[in-house]
Amino acid sequence: MDKLTYNKIIEKLIVYAEEDERIRTVLIVGSRARTAVPADQWSDLDLVIFAKDAQSFLTDKKWIVNIGKPYISFLENTAVGGGLERRILFENGLDVDFAFFPPSALFELEKDSEVIKVFSRGVRVLIDKDRLTESLKEKAKENIRIVPSLNREEINNIIQDFWYHSVLASKKLRRGELLDGKSICDSYMKNLLFSLIKIQTRLNKGAEYDTWHGYRFFEKWADPSIVQAFKGLYAHYEEEEIWTALQNTMQVFRNTAINVCEALHINYPFEADEYASKLVEIYYHDHKL
Repeated sequence: MDKLTYNKIIEKLIVYAEEDERIRTVLIVGSRARTAVPADQWSDLDLVIFAKDAQSFLTDKKWIVNIGKPYISFLENTAVGGGLERRILFENGLDVDFAFFPPSALFELEKDSEVIKVFSRGVRVLIDKDRLTESLKEKAKENIRIVPSLNREEINNIIQDFWYHSVLASKKLRRGELLDGKSICDSYMKNLLFSLIKIQTRLNKGAEYDTWHGYRFFEKWADPSIVQAFKGLYAHYEEEEIWTALQNTMQVFRNTAINVCEALHINYPFEADEYASKLVEIYYHDHKL
């Protein structure tokens, strides 16, 4: 039997989709459709499929054997678009995401800026039985020229949110809830920090500079000093280390937020920063007594 490859998976999917009238459109997005940061040996295959009765393709796994033998298969939310996808590991570790949507969802996805951003980086149309993708491709082209707006109120909200959660994390640590406090610092607070780092990066490198979605390619687009700073923002499951990671996270956030506020001529909320930082310091010293 011939070795299964991504190209063979694509060929088998096209044959299957052409014969199944429920499947109307099949697209490749992600690394195997783009020229900027193209696919390498670690890349998966991201497929977006518009089909009648899309839910049945997600729940009924029998159709998958037409593509290859699934060794691991499960459902998860799509990275963007608010849909569901079936992730499958085939032989040789071939990783394929099958995101299914009803054809009617295409018009809603066209309104989603994150979805359009993904398509603007690259899309390959494998099948389009009803010519549904013409408008989507046009919007993806237009997106390249769109400069994202910066909402000052949202930035202020991010800053206030962060300082509130710095106090909450310290309370959890002081109570002895190490995992809960660590989770707040590692997840919720880092997401807020990351959103400001993206804003700071676009302010420094141009509004059209691509900071991708989620944490994708952080080490490539972020300033090297920020990447280096992240080495001190995470801790082992050990109390003193978690306190240090929290305090380091607060310092990096402070520096980033002040820089963003200065660039946008926003008043940085020093009072909130100082109030939260003082409480964190009090709780930290209390735990050592």
